Amino acid sequence: MLSIAGWPVEVTCGEEFTVRLPNYRPFLVSGAAALPCAVLCRVETGCRVCQETAAPDLVNELEARTLRLWLLPGECCVALTLRENGRTYWIRADRRWRAARTDWRPEADEDYWLLNDFVMLAFTYSAAYRRTAVVHASCVAAGADGCAFVGASGIGKSTHARLWLRHISGSRLLNDDQPVIRCMENGEVRVYGSPWSGKTACFRNEGVRLQTLFFMKQASRNKAVRLGGIDTFRRLVEAASVIALDAQSFAGISGTLAEVAGSVPAYELQNRPDVEAALLSFRLFAATRD
Repeated sequence: MLSIAGWPVEVTCGEEFTVRLPNYRPFLVSGAAALPCAVLCRVETGCRVCQETAAPDLVNELEARTLRLWLLPGECCVALTLRENGRTYWIRADRRWRAARTDWRPEADEDYWLLNDFVMLAFTYSAAYRRTAVVHASCVAAGADGCAFVGASGIGKSTHARLWLRHISGSRLLNDDQPVIRCMENGEVRVYGSPWSGKTACFRNEGVRLQTLFFMKQASRNKAVRLGGIDTFRRLVEAASVIALDAQSFAGISGTLAEVAGSVPAYELQNRPDVEAALLSFRLFAATRD
């Protein structure tokens, strides 16, 4: 059993799962450590899965693999194909991704990264219905609070996070690519580390209060512009892991992001990659803490 952003996630793959995919080790919990909520999603491996022959609703070319998606009445179907050898694995799930079955069986080491993709898909789209969203950001924490640097690849998120680690005493990296934002029942918005952190090996099973959002913009001078709720929401949707043509999950994720945009202070951080930019964002972050 895994615990990701406080949600129980079950993957039926045996002990080899976390041996071959060490990014999941910090999220592994024993069966005796019962979590205070029902299982968010279950991914069952080694199953018989019917393949689709119709044209897919979506084709996405990922690094070294191709994803095809079918949105069907009552269920979703995904095929992942390794471009190097043409091997394809399939997964089917109910429309809320609470139960997913895949024909995945390990034939080579690289196959485990396809299972990693399947688990991430299952988590992202099952969490969509539980006020939880995965976003493309770099997240740092200081004490019990954190902030997220949001933006497209290459915009400077990781660089700014490293400036914090170097110059802001007591700061720590929570996640460098795909943190999880969750709206809690008490109205608090929290951000969590996840098993998916891009090229940076930072897999913290930890959550903090999300205090500030910074949307990164490269500039010739350092300046922060406060954003309104609508602009914040629009930018969060652009940064979220979401398939827009899937109206059901899009509604869930966008509802969560609207809640975040209405409660977490956000800024456009026009910045240079220097210490002054890090100090500016830290001052704004510190000003919003209790």
